[in-house]
Amino acid sequence: MQTHSVVYGDFSIVVRPLQNALGAWIADVSVTRGDQTVVDTRPLTVQPEWLTEEEAVRDGEEWGRRFIDREFNTHPSDSWVADRARAEVWFRDTGKS
Repeated sequence: MQTHSVVYGDFSIVVRPLQNALGAWIADVSVTRGDQTVVDTRPLTVQPEWLTEEEAVRDGEEWGRRFIDREFNTHPSDSWVADRARAEVWFRDTGKS
């Protein structure tokens, strides 16, 4: 089985499609950033099964992108609720001095 690599920003997503005992395809995924391994293998707790190797590769690449976006590319909330909470803490702490 062929290994597929995709570059996503500073990261490299490597997908190795595997066939399970029932003949369904699953994706073994690893994510690296430079020389650092971020995810060695995709957690197999809830693993989708696919009819074709191509579907498993696509799933592995999408999982890698979602993982990178969730863990490294999310920005702090800009909601007014979060701003108000920070302002209340600042105001409370300023009043104590």
